[in-house]
Amino acid sequence: MIELADDAPATILCVDDEPCILKALQRLFLGQPCTLLLAESGETALALMQQHTVEIIICDMRMPQMNGAEFLQQAAKLQPNAYRILMTGYADLASTIAAVNIGRIHRYIQKPWDNAELLAAVDEGLDYHRLLQANKQLTAQVEQQNKQLKQLNLSLEEQVQQRTRQLRQSLQQLKSLLAQRESENDAILQLLYNIISINPYLSGDYARRVSQTCGDLAQALGLSHEQQQLISNAGLYSEVGKLGFNASLLDKPFHTLGSTDHRLYLFHPQLAEEIMAPALHLQPMVEIILHQYEHYNGTGVPDMQSGQNIPLGSRILAVARDFWALMFKRLSENVHTHEEAIAWLQRQQGSVYDPQLIGTMETLLRQQQLDNPTVDDVQGVTIDQLQPGMQLSHNLYNRNQMLLLPKGHVLTQQSLDKLREYQTKHKTVLRLQLESADKAKSANA
Repeated sequence: MIELADDAPATILCVDDEPCILKALQRLFLGQPCTLLLAESGETALALMQQHTVEIIICDMRMPQMNGAEFLQQAAKLQPNAYRILMTGYADLASTIAAVNIGRIHRYIQKPWDNAELLAAVDEGLDYHRLLQANKQLTAQVEQQNKQLKQLNLSLEEQVQQRTRQLRQSLQQLKSLLAQRESENDAILQLLYNIISINPYLSGDYARRVSQTCGDLAQALGLSHEQQQLISNAGLYSEVGKLGFNASLLDKPFHTLGSTDHRLYLFHPQLAEEIMAPALHLQPMVEIILHQYEHYNGTGVPDMQSGQNIPLGSRILAVARDFWALMFKRLSENVHTHEEAIAWLQRQQGSVYDPQLIGTMETLLRQQQLDNPTVDDVQGVTIDQLQPGMQLSHNLYNRNQMLLLPKGHVLTQQSLDKLREYQTKHKTVLRLQLESADKAKSANA
């Protein structure tokens, strides 16, 4: 239902330079308990925001004078709590990335949109506002309780215990809100993976294999779980900078590039740094991606670092990246086996690659510990066997390698209904792998 927690009608601002689109949105929200504002330009929309408090903004990307990213950037400054939804087409991936960075959007919807999906996005935006309201209320509640605790008489032990219980409950609610924010950050990364996966010149399968091997190497070196996850994520998003490349460059194997294109290709980690610059919490991962083309002998880019001065995560990424690149025909016209790929890397150890890591790769290969992540539609249980409260032990991908649900997701009735709808729409059968009952209880404790 389109209303706020206090039953007040929500205000929704729709911005599009095409009157027919605005009329379609007006029909969609007809009869809903909301106030609808329509604007045919970013300038008009900003003027409306000077007069009205807006909970939801639905904005088209391509508009004259001021595009969607530019408008949302100013809208975020004017009303930072407004939930920003960008509507864009398949051809606008680069502009969508710009909007994520510049306009700080929360969701994007592809045109032509699905009415149910758009209404669901609006409901999510209203949930976001309810969380903000709850956060303010809880903060005020905790402050009030702290004042009361200072005034309590130490001799009244029962009252002290009662206030302490209330305080712990409030802190737990605050932790839940923080966990919600962390979940939103994870959702942005999942969206970024899907953008990589849907790009016809990149590969979600390749990205996940590089990520898995990065994690395997980090684990074999005895790194902490946090470091393993960080380096694994760097492998997964190591190609995000290529989203800024023209198709003509991505359509060629690396070994066929001329000198000019070769230099341009090696610039993609720096583009990744620019793309993810606003996400300060991702900078440790960005640092690993940025230095992935440093050479062990100091002849690489961008800083000509050498040996142990190169970040360990970057050295791991370089080995994992090129190991799988040889099997995806990115570095050679031939498809290499695991053994042939290891032999290829060995010939450049000490010059391009860290010799210790090549030795670790050999050990993993001998022990058959190089995992090959796949989109598994055979193992796992069907949706009819699932119940709310069950937890995923693996990421759920569709057959196009798009991420549908992340590992650790706890199933709800809403997510089950969406999965059934997806099966019907795409005429497929999804199979999910679940945590054991003991593990699921432990994770939810």
